[in-house]
Amino acid sequence: MSDRFTANAERIASEEMARLLDATPRSKALFERASKHLPYGVASTFQAGDPYPIYLSRGKGSHVWDVDDTEYVDFHGGFGCNVVGHAHPKVVEAVERAARSGTHFAATTEVTVAFAEELCRRFNLDKV
Repeated sequence: MSDRFTANAERIASEEMARLLDATPRSKALFERASKHLPYGVASTFQAGDPYPIYLSRGKGSHVWDVDDTEYVDFHGGFGCNVVGHAHPKVVEAVERAARSGTHFAATTEVTVAFAEELCRRFNLDKV
């Protein structure tokens, strides 16, 4: 009985791998390119995949698209930081507004101080 289940599982895995390879030629090409300069072809080993990772190109709301233009529901949500989804208009507006005054100073800003004050107030903390 277990041999039958094993054979069936192997058949399903083989069929699904063939479907994946057929559907993701641009991810394969990008993996081959990325592997020359990134370990496992990714910025973090968490993103490594077999036979290669799926590379995303864009997101909108709760959906993302890979470089082969396949749409997925994003259940990951950037470890939860995208709780309002990708490219939410209010977030885009806030980022654009903030970027007009600079993008990274490597120094504390007044906005950083205000953010720390709010976190301490909201969560009853001494410091963050």
